[in-house]
Amino acid sequence: MKYKVFFAVLFFFIIPLNSYAFDNFLHAPNNYGVTGLMSIPTARVMKEDTYRIGVNRVSPYVHYYITLSPLKGLEINALVTEILGLIPFHSPGESGYGSYKDKSIDIKYQIEKEGKYTPAVAIGLLDPYGQSRRYSSQYIVLSKQIYPFDFTVGLGNGRLGKIPLPPTGGHFSSMQMFTHPRAWLKDSNFFWGVQFAPSDKWALMLEYDPIEYTKDTSDPAQADYFLSHPPRSHYNVGLRLNPVKWIEVDLSYQRGNQFGVNISMPFDIGKPMRPIQDHIVEYPYVDQSIGDFETRLASALSQSGFSNIRIKLENGNLWVEAQNDVYFYTPKAIKVISQVIASVKKKDKKINKVHIILSRNDVPILQFDTTKQDIDDYINDKLKTWEFLYLSKLNTNVTKNINAPEQYHRQFSYEINPSLQNFLNDPSGFFRYRFGLNGIVKYYPFKGATIVSQVDFYPFNNISTVNQPLSIPVRSDYPLYLEKKLALSRLLYNQIIKFPDDIYARGAVGLLETEYAGLDAEIAKPLFHGRVLIGISGSLVKKRSINDPFGFSHKSYAKKYYSTEFLNLRYNIPNTQMYVDLKTGRFLAGDIGTLIKVSKFINGVVLSAWYSFTNTSIFTDQYNRGYHNFGVSVSIPLRLFEGKDTKSVYSYSLEPWTRDVAQDISHYDELFDYIDRNTQLDFYRDFAR
Repeated sequence: MKYKVFFAVLFFFIIPLNSYAFDNFLHAPNNYGVTGLMSIPTARVMKEDTYRIGVNRVSPYVHYYITLSPLKGLEINALVTEILGLIPFHSPGESGYGSYKDKSIDIKYQIEKEGKYTPAVAIGLLDPYGQSRRYSSQYIVLSKQIYPFDFTVGLGNGRLGKIPLPPTGGHFSSMQMFTHPRAWLKDSNFFWGVQFAPSDKWALMLEYDPIEYTKDTSDPAQADYFLSHPPRSHYNVGLRLNPVKWIEVDLSYQRGNQFGVNISMPFDIGKPMRPIQDHIVEYPYVDQSIGDFETRLASALSQSGFSNIRIKLENGNLWVEAQNDVYFYTPKAIKVISQVIASVKKKDKKINKVHIILSRNDVPILQFDTTKQDIDDYINDKLKTWEFLYLSKLNTNVTKNINAPEQYHRQFSYEINPSLQNFLNDPSGFFRYRFGLNGIVKYYPFKGATIVSQVDFYPFNNISTVNQPLSIPVRSDYPLYLEKKLALSRLLYNQIIKFPDDIYARGAVGLLETEYAGLDAEIAKPLFHGRVLIGISGSLVKKRSINDPFGFSHKSYAKKYYSTEFLNLRYNIPNTQMYVDLKTGRFLAGDIGTLIKVSKFINGVVLSAWYSFTNTSIFTDQYNRGYHNFGVSVSIPLRLFEGKDTKSVYSYSLEPWTRDVAQDISHYDELFDYIDRNTQLDFYRDFAR
């Protein structure tokens, strides 16, 4: 009787009071970062456009992970696994590496959302790529909520199954559950778990861990740790805590003999950490004694974040041309100009039609045509955004500047940006990095022309390598260029020209990047209002000297010159805010093929990943032959941190530096990025923000 009373109290009092809190714990990470319990994954995935960072320790493993969801139902996990006390190298000069470390990528996709009577279903790949694939698995998992419980059952092979999966030799593994379902089923183990969340502050976990630690010969920890001290149990228990919104802590007891802790922090991608406040100066608040109407309006625009301003008022038509120096989104710049124009009252000037041209270094990018009345109604919330856009007209095929004197001309600009570069898994040390600042000075001598000087200063720099340049070293010698704390990485002249029919051309000459100097050129054009961008590009370069900033390399392996030729294509997928780049042609080492790059735009943040398919038979070394260049990058607007709008962006990429397959030079002001979101497709989409 006492037990019945206890459960009645639990059900009728504790559970209803916390019914809103259950979902707090459904999207929490397991030991290695994938959404799950402790050792097993669940069919849950992170919410779209979110990410988390975390660290987990269950001896002998320490897991460091970053997990993100760029698309609905998709979860990508970047993981570094450290095995404490296990030393991988024993030769002289390699002691800085520390304990054994393995890096991997995990992917999970929810193929079916949970229904009223049906479970959520997800499939996943653990460590599907790499030479060794230490912790690889392919699994299918189902989860069903019966409040306040969340039940999970799954089936997985490899790490979660009976025998380890074999190495792929640097290729992605196929989905054996689909290609060879009987073999996958034969090699798989069942796993299950349950989570009980009666509160928004804590939850309990119980799972059956299927991993055969004593039999997993692909795990470097097997011989040193598990043969002598085998796990006592396949059952794990844990307590999940959510003390504050931005952190989660898991405490667990796993394998019957180890305590574990997992700490993670979730974030929304692209959400400003500080509210963005604009400094807009309206027309009535400028000094009315500084000249005519055009001069005063130009002053208001200059104080609001614009330069290279041309203004002409003729027969009720107001023409405004300006360069956007501040606002990350082009439509935001149009709206700010519109707000300044709306502050001009009829008693000041009679304006009927308004033509706004945005330019970049006096190269017209687009023209927005509307009326003064529509601007007034839009700024005063009498017109909705879609109504204002319907009544207006956008033209990207504009090439001529306004015939009026230029005011507030911007001759110079400078930037000081933080920079972190690193590569992983060199025998001399797992994490080789340099951290510092890039100082960039730009001079604009005339229309479309830029002289760029970039000096890199990295006071924190431990980059070194024991790897030797390979058979055709176009990038495998790159670490040698990065060892200096102070370097001139760029000194070039860049010219951009816009022709009718939205055709852009760019040419650059000089010290193009850290490792190469020479000539670089390209032509590009948007099609179908920006749905597709096409272009051709090529470069003719020489390898720079490592020690002389203005000299060329005299290394025996350095070729007289290197050339590239590419056909470039970008396809925008509007409904997903994604785009796909294809670069097809001849790469630096002479290998011919295609590099595919997939990018996702999330509130200004751009996440990218790429993979190459080229003919590697020209290489004689075993590391480049059959290899596929791959990597990931992120571009983060600094407006998310500064509390004000800015066009500055921080970019970070992670890719192998010790391979030479599918390599290209680093381009300044690449045309696809120059055109960027200034097509009709992206303009209207961004205006809706």
